[in-house]
Amino acid sequence: MEWFSTLPGVDELESAEAFFAYFELPCDPAVIRAKRLHIMHDFHQRLAGVISLPLADLPPGDAGEMRRNKAYWSLARSLLNDSYRHFLQGEVAAQSGLSVYQRHKRCFIPWSGLMEVHP
Repeated sequence: MEWFSTLPGVDELESAEAFFAYFELPCDPAVIRAKRLHIMHDFHQRLAGVISLPLADLPPGDAGEMRRNKAYWSLARSLLNDSYRHFLQGEVAAQSGLSVYQRHKRCFIPWSGLMEVHP
């Protein structure tokens, strides 16, 4: 994910809306307001899954750096778009990878079990 932080200006982005503006992605502001945490968490997970980007045959100097930044920008834009589209498809609890939605799957205690008194 180190490659992502090399994008010019990305370290200044402070909100989900800023990320969508930076990557020039159309979005519904209501969806962003309601699901920003989930979209950005999913985006982070997708970024972390990209270990490195082998970019062969880049020219030296500024021209190579510009081509590399464009390739990185395009990849990050695609990943953010994938995260956004992922959360357009259904309920957040079913789509989200956040652990708060996974906790209920670990243990179920029926109401009757809570009423029992054990010495």
